[in-house]
Amino acid sequence: MLSLPGLEFALPEEPGADQSMRELLTGWLDYQRAHFRRKLRDLSPEGMAAWSVPPLELSILGLIRHLAQMEHFYLAWGLGGGQRFKLYGEDDYAGGSVDTLAEDWETYRRHVAAADTAIAALPDLDAVGKGHGRPLGATLVKMIDEYAVHSGEAHMLRYAALGRMVR
Repeated sequence: MLSLPGLEFALPEEPGADQSMRELLTGWLDYQRAHFRRKLRDLSPEGMAAWSVPPLELSILGLIRHLAQMEHFYLAWGLGGGQRFKLYGEDDYAGGSVDTLAEDWETYRRHVAAADTAIAALPDLDAVGKGHGRPLGATLVKMIDEYAVHSGEAHMLRYAALGRMVR
């Protein structure tokens, strides 16, 4: 069974419609992040790193690595500025193994924390990021979409890695 620091499997409540648009968007981002993390439950480190749906060269670990890159590009650097870099080279889905799992997970967590700091620093949804120059609101929508897409992929990869449907 997988044991990584900061990995919880409970889903928060869906954001309420009575919130401000900023609260709604950040709430949905938090919800989608949690939804993605739930896909890691019941998996072994080997299951996380497995390319479990041939011929796809894609693993849940590859999705973690990709989402770390997206957190950096769109949120941490995109909104906060500083240095932009590619965490894993040209193909952030590739690579990773049981041996890199803990380090890759910490990289993901670090970029989520930096992203949350960058989000909090902007005064409103129309404020533009210091890195990519896109408004906060549009950037939050983009990241909610990233998580929704990749949670769906992780859902199928999880079932394949487990060899059965475990809800």
